Amino acid sequence: MDEKRAIEAALEYRWQDALKLNKHIIKLDPQNVDALNRQARAYMELGRYNLAKKYYCQVLKADPYNPIAQKNLKIIKAFKTSKIIPHPNGQVKLSPSLFLQEPGKTKVVNLLNVCEPQKISQAYCGMKVDMILKNRKITVVDENGEHLGVLPDDISHHLTRLLRGGNKYELFIKSIRINALSVLIRETLRSKRFKNQPSFLDSSISTSTTDMLTPLESNEESEPEEEEEEEQVT
Repeated sequence: MDEKRAIEAALEYRWQDALKLNKHIIKLDPQNVDALNRQARAYMELGRYNLAKKYYCQVLKADPYNPIAQKNLKIIKAFKTSKIIPHPNGQVKLSPSLFLQEPGKTKVVNLLNVCEPQKISQAYCGMKVDMILKNRKITVVDENGEHLGVLPDDISHHLTRLLRGGNKYELFIKSIRINALSVLIRETLRSKRFKNQPSFLDSSISTSTTDMLTPLESNEESEPEEEEEEEQVT
């Protein structure tokens, strides 16, 4: 029960509640890696980096190759050069440049078939993610290749054509909700083939009334999908 409540507290950004719940779990089970990771994450969100580091180090004592702890210890160490900026009051904010939207070059998209809540609770706004392309379908994964969600079919088909034509993109988590994730897709390189073609329609003519894209019916005729190996693209 405490485990479920601790996950819910993290998903709802109730970090003080999360600290209390995880503390109780850790008291009963000091080697509970999930609880230790959640406790470290809560301290990190509250800007208490020394305590976050302490708990992530405890995770590595119990599980030396734990990817969550390894990743976040690197983030804490690299604060000075990262997009995550400590506030003087101890809170954390993201650099506005991270989510700067440029007409034709960026798009915010709601993921479909998102991962389980426990995995969502380990994500954070601004986290860089990757794409895996197979048969014109694009899956969004974390740095360890773990499934986070998939792009809507129309966006997948559109990006597949652009990616295979030489365009390059980077993705960041834009927002997190219970059972929901959205990502910002940013064009980082436009190939000569598409030099006069924007990656995305301007938001003013989008069918969505918010910065979240909802699934649309594709106007393109469906093409036979070829069997091929998965390829990771960015």
